[in-house]
Amino acid sequence: MEYGLGIDAGGTYTDAVIVDFSSQQVLAKAKALTTRDDYSRGVGAAVAQLPPALLLQVQLVSLSTTLATNAIVEGKGGVVGVLALGFDDYDLAAVAHHPIRAVPGRINIAGQVAEALDEDAARRAIRELLEVEQVDALAISGMVSVRNPIHERRVREIASEMTEKPLVCAHELSMQLDSIKRTVTTALNARLLPIIAALIRDVKAVMQARGIHAPLMVVRGDGTLMSEEMARRTPVETILSGPAASVCGAQFLSDVQDGLVVDIGGTTSDIALLIDGNPVVAAKGARVGEWSTNVRAIDIETVGLGGDSAVTLTREHRVLIGPRRAIPLAYLAAEYPQLLQELARLWDNRESQSALIQPVECFVRVKSPAMHLTGGEARTLAALADGPLSREQLADRTGAMDPSLVPVGRLETLGCVQRSTLTPTDIMHVQGTFNAWSREAAVMGLRLYAHRAGVAEETLSAFILDAFSYWLTVHLMHRLIRHQFPVPDFPHGQADRALLDMLADGSNIQGLTLQAHFDNPLVAIGAPAAALAAEGARKFGARLVVPEHAEVANAVGAITGTVTLLVEATITPHDNVYIAHSPREMRTFTSLEAAREWAGTHLLALLEERIALGQVEGFHYHREVHTLDHNGATTSGAVFLECKVRATAVGKPEFAAFAQV
Repeated sequence: MEYGLGIDAGGTYTDAVIVDFSSQQVLAKAKALTTRDDYSRGVGAAVAQLPPALLLQVQLVSLSTTLATNAIVEGKGGVVGVLALGFDDYDLAAVAHHPIRAVPGRINIAGQVAEALDEDAARRAIRELLEVEQVDALAISGMVSVRNPIHERRVREIASEMTEKPLVCAHELSMQLDSIKRTVTTALNARLLPIIAALIRDVKAVMQARGIHAPLMVVRGDGTLMSEEMARRTPVETILSGPAASVCGAQFLSDVQDGLVVDIGGTTSDIALLIDGNPVVAAKGARVGEWSTNVRAIDIETVGLGGDSAVTLTREHRVLIGPRRAIPLAYLAAEYPQLLQELARLWDNRESQSALIQPVECFVRVKSPAMHLTGGEARTLAALADGPLSREQLADRTGAMDPSLVPVGRLETLGCVQRSTLTPTDIMHVQGTFNAWSREAAVMGLRLYAHRAGVAEETLSAFILDAFSYWLTVHLMHRLIRHQFPVPDFPHGQADRALLDMLADGSNIQGLTLQAHFDNPLVAIGAPAAALAAEGARKFGARLVVPEHAEVANAVGAITGTVTLLVEATITPHDNVYIAHSPREMRTFTSLEAAREWAGTHLLALLEERIALGQVEGFHYHREVHTLDHNGATTSGAVFLECKVRATAVGKPEFAAFAQV
């Protein structure tokens, strides 16, 4: 008997599943709303719905989360001071981080010391960051330090004598030469240290409260697992952890080897490509918001299109879907039944409603602000103390001259209030394809929108779902095309759009009609997957696969991944010798074969150290060393440029010995 508990703390919902690995079956599953102000409440609510007897038999827990991604986008985390070794003014500006201090000391491309480290300058910079900038952690990054980390290691020694605050070195996170990306990755890692540590602490408190005595794993951005200790040390690796878990869960549940995966959530849809049973990994590292990093992550295309995307009616009666998220009317009315009375009142007064606002816009208070509010904002927040109100009700209670003048914009941005309006989730309630909450509220909301648009309710609901499937099809095509061609902005022009329209909605140009056909399956997961992906799959010409337990595939992916560690060395020629550069040190050899042999042995030793640091007792790894293709060769007159030696350890964690407490 091997029971695992998978938890996914997503942007809208937190999912939890118990999987029996001996039978490869999902034994129990649960969902709860994510509480982004305190993730532990959402995790606790989801776990509390699982059978207590099964929870007591859990031998392994694994967590995937959007917390790191959201924290980076929202600018949250600790204050990090960056020590940039050997950086000039141009490099400092490119890093775009504050606070940052430059310290003289540079390594050249061959790994030789081109400029000695100025230790006095390093001490002054560290003192300024600690005492003046009041930083919570230090990130140490040297120009070309991957070729020789001697300066980074010495600065860490100096800093450790001056502070007990966390210290992060760039060469321990990435062996890529791009110094700007490597520095950004290091700063983000340091910034996330307290956030992921707090999440792990809270999840372990939930485990303890439920009598779960098992190791805790965390999902990386590439879908593999790492131990709790490794997650504490390198939290930046949890960037895109949630989307990665969803793709791995989709593959596990469907057993599809080649195809596309779309995870239709409440806020967004994530699209990934499967080849030979593995998700395609981003070639240049994960990008989150404005930051480009060296973090290894699944190549995900995220679209502002989900079950809870807000439906907006323009003054020209055009219907738009997303990217803003809204609480479905069906859900809000289930939580606050008084909303039905307000929807009825809005219908009775439909002819006098302001054309400057949407047919239905309600707001609910989420949290108190952490900053000063204007008088109108404070009155608006106070009016929402007892439950949700429509714009019209807010205007009456706050004295706004028109409902469109109620000051909710900044309150939404600050996360103090959330909007509720018509969404695709409501349309699914109307059509009976999804029946979790109040169908009556969904029907009333659709009626108000249809009246404003001047069309039948059936016509509008069909149009909303068709528009959803159109945009889903466009992005599925983009994800495939981008795998072969770097097309960051697609479609580029009117001709591209015309071709997409012909494929996605059957448009005809001068008698020409195009039809898409995808040879492989489209695997759709997420709670609304079956209802929202069917038409998109038809337009895309793909066989739709919606596996059992699709609504909790993210949590399934969290617990079914492999544990992987990877270390890498680079061998480069210089003045008739070969220089091997590893995360630990640099060595010079007279032959390429000697350099390769040393690198393999050295990297295996580093793997053993990292396994010991992050290992849960009883884990077994398959270890191997292989050399990647290098540019050129040493024979036939070709010029040897470099080669990489990579050591990997891949394994499945052994489950903790079962002992009911």
